Amino acid sequence: MVAPKIQILMAIGVALGVVQAGPISIRGDKPSFDNKATCKSAQCKLTANGIISDMDPSVDPCQDFSKFACGGFFKKNDIPSGRAQIGPFDILNDNNVRILRTIVDPSQGKTPKAPAGDVAAQNNIKKLQSLFSSCMDEKAISKAGRKPLYDEVQKIIKLLPASNSPVDKKTLSKILGQIAQYGFLTPGFLNVKVTVDNNNPEANVLTITEDGLGLASANLYKDEKQVKEYRETIAAMFQTVLGDEDVAKRTKPLTPKDIKKEWSDAAKDAVDFEIQLAAIKTTFKDQLDPKNNRGIRTVDQLNAMTPSIDWSFFLQEAFPPGLKYKGHITIGSVIFHTRLEGLLQVASSKSLQRYFTWVLIRSLSGNLAQPYKQPKVNFDNFTNGIYAAPQNDRWATCLTVTNTNLVHITGHYFVKTVFKDNSRQEALAIVDNIIFSYEKTFPTLSWLDEKTRDGAIKKLQGIVKAIGYSTENPDDVSAKSLDDFYKGYIVADKDYFGNQVRYMRWMTAKAFAALPLPVDRDAMEMSLTTVNGFYNPSFNSIYIPAGILQSPVFHTENPEYVNYGGMGTVGGHEIGHAFDNNGRYYDAIGRVTNWWTDVTLKAFEEKTKCFIDQYSKFTVKGPKGENVNLNGEMTLPENLADNAGVKMAFRIWQSRFQSDPKGNKIQNFKLPGLDKYTPEQLFFISYARLWCTKMTPEALVDLVNHNSHSPTQWRINGAAQNSPDFAKAFKCKAGAPMNPTKKCEVW
Repeated sequence: MVAPKIQILMAIGVALGVVQAGPISIRGDKPSFDNKATCKSAQCKLTANGIISDMDPSVDPCQDFSKFACGGFFKKNDIPSGRAQIGPFDILNDNNVRILRTIVDPSQGKTPKAPAGDVAAQNNIKKLQSLFSSCMDEKAISKAGRKPLYDEVQKIIKLLPASNSPVDKKTLSKILGQIAQYGFLTPGFLNVKVTVDNNNPEANVLTITEDGLGLASANLYKDEKQVKEYRETIAAMFQTVLGDEDVAKRTKPLTPKDIKKEWSDAAKDAVDFEIQLAAIKTTFKDQLDPKNNRGIRTVDQLNAMTPSIDWSFFLQEAFPPGLKYKGHITIGSVIFHTRLEGLLQVASSKSLQRYFTWVLIRSLSGNLAQPYKQPKVNFDNFTNGIYAAPQNDRWATCLTVTNTNLVHITGHYFVKTVFKDNSRQEALAIVDNIIFSYEKTFPTLSWLDEKTRDGAIKKLQGIVKAIGYSTENPDDVSAKSLDDFYKGYIVADKDYFGNQVRYMRWMTAKAFAALPLPVDRDAMEMSLTTVNGFYNPSFNSIYIPAGILQSPVFHTENPEYVNYGGMGTVGGHEIGHAFDNNGRYYDAIGRVTNWWTDVTLKAFEEKTKCFIDQYSKFTVKGPKGENVNLNGEMTLPENLADNAGVKMAFRIWQSRFQSDPKGNKIQNFKLPGLDKYTPEQLFFISYARLWCTKMTPEALVDLVNHNSHSPTQWRINGAAQNSPDFAKAFKCKAGAPMNPTKKCEVW
């Protein structure tokens, strides 16, 4: 939902309810205002002030709705030094970070205390404090120097001596297995994961996908300037981690002239191998299409496809001791494995040794002291258009680490701090009502025949809803459940690098251990502080964690037109992914199967072409002021979800508003200072506010080239242009920029 989008393909979900028979409301003991009254509570004033300060009323909303709704935000907010963008979700995330800091950082004087005699809570808090303190102990990290990473790399170098001969089959398989033990965030050219079985969504399956590129996309390897910078960065990192000199003792930073030839040669070998990997990579479009690429294979079949790898030995090395997996293996791209074999047959041991060395260095160097990771940090900033040195607040780094490694423990205390008792129930009620809106709309679509419509409604009714936090595996509100969950992760007070490597191995072993088990649908494995929403096609489930269920997205004291414009469109977007050009392949239980008739599928594809053409004409300004066109095909699933989400949220909110014009049951009271705007207009303004985002030109172009989301300007204006409800609300004349004659619509 928020760029960068994560469309989860792992088994994480919580069943929190079923589709209601009709729209539901939760009022509770809230202050009662009729629809003509103005709410003057502190929360209403905050919401109103936020809307007013973000807007630029001098702009005609029918000309450019993005500038109208966000012009004030753009004027008052600059992109912070060291960042590539600023927007409401960044601000909300920063606020969540401040709350998290009070939980994990003792210097704030507000860290949680365990109740007397509560051993589980004591263990949880001790883990939090030990991990955070080991990260904050920069003296100990500096004293350790580069040795922890050097030692990890030496394991690879000793296994695979450099030579010009082809790599030994057993040696390559052993190294691939050992790389896999670090987890999917440290992949070589094969990424080993546990996912849900597309053909049997009740079961876990081992999945092998292509990976291994250090640059963001295969196309970047054709950019000579980018490749040159990348090669020089790798050479500097090789010398920093493996060279004779301790760079922490240098008085000046390394320059390309300081790099010795052996490390420049090593870097060239590593990059040359990645260039060859990029050349055989499956296209972005084909990767997203499960019917084209998801192949089911046995170990014997994989041995036949890529005989340069001993697959049995590879998996034996990757799995925790004692694990026997007899199921099939899903591969992400049949074409890639065939091409990979050709590459491995000619790759030398030397080039593979240097490539795998770089895989470990680029993945683990972030856990070293600053001098040992600086070249890579500089390169990452360069690729994101960040020219000012980012602020080096160590606590922020350590907060991220703690919230990643102990995500359920931090989530436990975060929910206690910010999540009101009825927030979860109200957010769930909104999601249920949006589902009802889709269900009500499907029978009105003339192009959707009865068979496909019945499948769509069945899929709606099967959606799993994970809202706020998890109640099982683990239970985020139970200290005992959390203590049991994290028992296998050992955290030491003075060993930050070791804590990180142990976490990666623990998480990977935990994932592999689930292979013989049924799918766990009650796991919510993202951070509860995440400012994002997700859809998992394999589970037919949506995830909206507590971190995003705050202003400007949602607040229990806001009028419904604000909450439905925010939270409603977020939920509607995620539900919309169930019926986008990728999600449509999955049925009500997450199985890949064709539940569409040929006639309806043809009509769907004709309608989606309208979106492809429309969004492909939108442009953004690049670093040199050049116009860069969006890729309407790549962004199609997100554009479909945006447009459907806005429509469904508006229609169900409007029906509720009209059913209770006096506000006896449903809160649609006025907000102070906004009398000139109708509730309908404020719904759309509330939607647009979510996407008031400024980005560096470099980051904007990177998003256009590599991300499935449209830039935020077009998430606002694209949805407005296609919405008759928007045109009616703002009385836009036919043919105005925000009310074109031709509109795109699927759902």
